[in-house]
Amino acid sequence: MSPVWPVMSSKPLTITSSTSSKTSATTTTAKTSSKTSVAKTSSRASSSASAASSSTPSAVGTKYLIVFGDSYSSTGFYIQGGYPSSSDPIGQPALPGTTTTGGLNWVGMVTSEFNSSLTLTYDWAYYGADTDASIVYSYATYCFDGQVGEFEDAMVPAPTEAPWTADNSLAVVWIGINDVGEAFWEDIELPLDAIMTRYWGLVQDLYDDGLRDFVIMTVPPFDQAPVFAEQTASALAGLQGNISAYNEALESNLATFKSNNTNVKAQLFNTSSYFWTALDNPTAYGATDATCMNSDGTTCLWYDDYHPGQAIHKLVAEGLVSAVEFF
Repeated sequence: MSPVWPVMSSKPLTITSSTSSKTSATTTTAKTSSKTSVAKTSSRASSSASAASSSTPSAVGTKYLIVFGDSYSSTGFYIQGGYPSSSDPIGQPALPGTTTTGGLNWVGMVTSEFNSSLTLTYDWAYYGADTDASIVYSYATYCFDGQVGEFEDAMVPAPTEAPWTADNSLAVVWIGINDVGEAFWEDIELPLDAIMTRYWGLVQDLYDDGLRDFVIMTVPPFDQAPVFAEQTASALAGLQGNISAYNEALESNLATFKSNNTNVKAQLFNTSSYFWTALDNPTAYGATDATCMNSDGTTCLWYDDYHPGQAIHKLVAEGLVSAVEFF
């Protein structure tokens, strides 16, 4: 997860029902190492800084992006460091935050580069998060359920420092990589029904909190990450099947959520095509191949063996801004 990205002639616009990953070439040697740790060192609770913002944003013209997710989305945000402001639009740590890209991730790019209005981002995403650690194991301090709790504790009702409303806010949820991934590494059946019940119960909580505009991001083809290079064809087929099943469940549950609630804007954002744009043509994005990794985040498509670098994040950010009316 290339020093210079090629100029895109047009941004992808499609929001589609989710399909998982293409069938990839597979190898026959089983991987013997355990999954890599993706935890970073930033901690929300470690700061003693005041939560008071240096300047209280005006509700007029300011937009509020509220993110829930895992290490593909986290900037290490901790609200104890201060509310996001025009000078620090993602709060603390300041841009690019603590990411798994070697620089800006899609959240930082959307906040600071690819929109035309002041967008203040509250990124509750946490490294290693899945939907709920009581369903699928996670070492994360805050899984999706904990992130929703943090949001509610800090921002419901809307504080003076963050006067978000149904009209000026967008909730983006990118959860599922670790639900599917942990089931793979633990060699257990993916408890999809239990996950979806919990996932959409949490989205319903956010609706009940006053949010009305939602983007649900699909699980990307993370089976293409270098950590899976030595997995057997059979093992990869099972992983890819679970990615597809998870995304299909997101789509069907989204339709139910929309039908059960009024005045809701909710859409599925298919992340897969943006990954494949780079994976199918890595040299166009400064990489020697589709599996090399470098912690600079730019000279390979992958920052490490589990996380995409800045080129893929840039494609996702551009696609999201183009496809979602909020921006």
